Amino acid sequence: MKGTCMNIAVIGGGASGMTAAITAHRCGANVTIFEHMPRLGRKLLLTGSGKCNISNTDMHISHFHGGDEKIIEAVLDGCPPFETREFFEEIGLFMKDRGGYLYPFCEQASAVVDVLRFSIRDIGIDVHISCDIKRIDTLQDVELGHKAEGFAVFTSEGRFCFDKIIICCGSCANRNTGSDGSGYALAKKLGHSVVKPLPALTYLTCDESFYPSIAGIRTKACISLYEENSSHDMEHTASELGELQLTKQGISGIPVFNLSYRAIKAMDEGRKVKAFIDFLPDVEEDDMYDFMKKRIGMASSRSVEELLIGLLAKPLGICICKRCSLGLKEPCSSLDDKDIGRLAKMIKKFETRISGSGDFEAAQTVSGGVSLSEITGTLESRIAPGLYFAGEILDVNGDCGGYNLQWAVSSAIVAAREASR
Repeated sequence: MKGTCMNIAVIGGGASGMTAAITAHRCGANVTIFEHMPRLGRKLLLTGSGKCNISNTDMHISHFHGGDEKIIEAVLDGCPPFETREFFEEIGLFMKDRGGYLYPFCEQASAVVDVLRFSIRDIGIDVHISCDIKRIDTLQDVELGHKAEGFAVFTSEGRFCFDKIIICCGSCANRNTGSDGSGYALAKKLGHSVVKPLPALTYLTCDESFYPSIAGIRTKACISLYEENSSHDMEHTASELGELQLTKQGISGIPVFNLSYRAIKAMDEGRKVKAFIDFLPDVEEDDMYDFMKKRIGMASSRSVEELLIGLLAKPLGICICKRCSLGLKEPCSSLDDKDIGRLAKMIKKFETRISGSGDFEAAQTVSGGVSLSEITGTLESRIAPGLYFAGEILDVNGDCGGYNLQWAVSSAIVAAREASR
């Protein structure tokens, strides 16, 4: 390893890997990318349903979850959204701001992949695709019997030596895109611990049998998550407002996705989980009671199943009436104040038991990964100096809205800059 500049290996050719490689090259390093898929950036093509929500102007730490909050903040401060935008614009991507959500102007994830690939090609970064990493060892001085600086990377193409390593292998979400969890094994062999990976940003399944009757309905709602605590009481842990999607199996949509990592972790620990859905978050329960009371007075001959039409989707209204044990064909005039109160409460506090979730294939990302307690604020290993991590392989997961891609880019730039020193 001769010369004055660093020789750096980037393991993984996804968003974080390509960003790290370009950044390290700009810092004067010799860079080699190893990717076990036949093409770089395959998973990135799925981002934002193919539109690629790259970042968000609201980078409050509350949108990120996982390990050491100070490290997450340090990385995001080291590469904030405006710098992410500058990075992509410098490699040829024109971007736009849609209410704080940053997208490529063409709204095509393929364009993001292409500008990254073109940049790597144009600056002459060495790329090894369809190349499997067998193991990574710290170099040993055979004669002196102690560790020397640098690493040996053993691959399906042979052995390579480098001064620094940046592992950007991703997580184990969407395995068919190459994100198969292999980076966790590399990290463990190098002495790192891995917080158990679990699906995140995915749908939740529910116990109740009525969901097929309301499947397909989309509506604004507030979902409040309750988890069993150590005293076996159900404790409120988080709420999300947004467009709820009702499915044959349970609940989905962005607010559910943002809550899913909490629910999945609780269930993995053997704790019970419930959700309470507020189908009219802009209306108080007392106002809902008064509205229905007035409606009944104006149209007392209507049947119970017709009472909520115009307020909620008809199948959902019928479901709510059934859950309140009301006769659907009875006239509204038969409802007393107690019945109306039950209806108002059900609309505002629709209880459902969470029983499962989408698996890794259905998840956009994961919670868990390489523990942040074992790395520095510049993402260097505290166990193996010269080793860095970036992207989804770390114990960091973000909400929907560009946060996970922002983390991929920020962590890649921070790690690459430091590794190039």
